[in-house]
Amino acid sequence: MNIIIRTLKVADLVTLLNSLLGLLAVILVQNGFTYFAPVLILAAAVADGADGYLSRLFSGSEIGANLDSLADVISFGLAPVAIVYAAAGTEASYLLLAALCFYFFCGILRLARFNTAHQGLPSFKGLPITAGGIILSAYVLAGERYFHSGLMILLSFIIGLLMISKVTYMKARKPVHVGPVGLLFTITVLSYPINTEYTHTLASLLMAVMMIYVISPVFRRNGERKVDA
Repeated sequence: MNIIIRTLKVADLVTLLNSLLGLLAVILVQNGFTYFAPVLILAAAVADGADGYLSRLFSGSEIGANLDSLADVISFGLAPVAIVYAAAGTEASYLLLAALCFYFFCGILRLARFNTAHQGLPSFKGLPITAGGIILSAYVLAGERYFHSGLMILLSFIIGLLMISKVTYMKARKPVHVGPVGLLFTITVLSYPINTEYTHTLASLLMAVMMIYVISPVFRRNGERKVDA
């Protein structure tokens, strides 16, 4: 045990924080914290981005990549599923459960593929599970008036398929991309103790930003076709 602890670096500690936030989200949503739980997932996403940055800045440990994937399974696989199903309440159904299970399995497959064949490449193959978890959580956080079980079922299946697809997604590492989005995440999380109405509005905006990312490969292909022409 002591040997493992000694191998951990700063980035790994942030990764463990990511997993802890996901675990707390699962526990809290079962105790009625319908909106605080998805806020924790957004905070976990910030931690997920920070551990990657710290790993590139200070170099990562030998177990860093696998540790990151295990944390992502909790925070962006298991936790969003638990949050959505709990938030559905009376709208929960076996079809919704099946859709969420499909999303969960696709997320695990996506991470397994990343660990074996995708590290170090300039783009992602398939939608990252982090993006999927953020979308599901932000949809719940947008508020009860927007929640519809049928739409969530469709969303879960589509995200699941995109995660295991060969569609390529860019890695957002440039400050011009990361800065504004990171600021939106931070403001959304910090707004929760101030006024949940602000949180609902910001979560809706965050959901829109993430959906633009989901369809971004379409715009990139059109741009490439214009350049070729």
